[in-house]
Amino acid sequence: MLPHRALTTFLVACAAAAGAAGCGGGGGAPSGLAPVSTTSAQQVANGPAGAPLPAAIHTAPSRAAVPILMYHVIAPAPPGAEYAGLWVTTAALRAHVAALATAGYHGVTLDSVLDAWRGRARLPPHPVVLSFDDGYLSQGKGAGAALRAAGWPGVLNLAWHNLGTPGGLTRSRVQTMIRDGWEIDAHSLTHPDLTTVGAAQLRREIAGSRAAIRRAFGVAADAFCYPAGRFDPAVEAAVRAAGYRAATTELPGAARPGADRYALPRIRVDAGESPATVVQGVRAAVGSAA
Repeated sequence: MLPHRALTTFLVACAAAAGAAGCGGGGGAPSGLAPVSTTSAQQVANGPAGAPLPAAIHTAPSRAAVPILMYHVIAPAPPGAEYAGLWVTTAALRAHVAALATAGYHGVTLDSVLDAWRGRARLPPHPVVLSFDDGYLSQGKGAGAALRAAGWPGVLNLAWHNLGTPGGLTRSRVQTMIRDGWEIDAHSLTHPDLTTVGAAQLRREIAGSRAAIRRAFGVAADAFCYPAGRFDPAVEAAVRAAGYRAATTELPGAARPGADRYALPRIRVDAGESPATVVQGVRAAVGSAA
């Protein structure tokens, strides 16, 4: 995820790349938006339509380590982009998903992983979570289409102030993602470095972003993603106090059920990474977490 001071510039760059696949202007939020019903974790784990797992798929042990991939903009980087490594094309994402599926992995949500770790749900073999930070429109378009075609859910870590901005997601687009089985989690209100703000702002950014998502979309928003990966004991304590079940970081590795669930690691995916490299990184992370 980008440093907070660069987010506005980054969104403008994304909007300027509207001609590129999967990226474009945000537009305002439609009025009178009805809340969306919350989708159960088990339905999401089984696919966007909540269909049961095919008979040939046997569930894996519920205490397995799970890799969480981290993506940002899903579009070609415009010339001179400051953070070009964070732009992954839709074609590349589709290739990554196809390679993971061929290797036996199955896309799930973070909620389903947390439920499985507590013995409340079952996971398919070799589960993997695909998370997308900040709330770029290209995530709803490019990533939405790629995961829909594969029958996989995604996890959107939504920085609330990006909603409805040029280059950001619209509310109607987020609604579509929810209908496709996506999990929507909180990524603060304004994407500051939470380790530098006062106690009152810390509470607003963490608890307020969850409340805003719940009001707008009728979903649980049970996980938090630290802006720019920055957290400390005080920030983690505020996340716990706000009622979140878990939080994700930019620490490398696979998420393990016995570790701190408010400091879950992820595997960053950058521009130019081949499908084979992504699969290799996932396998290595799970192996080291075993």
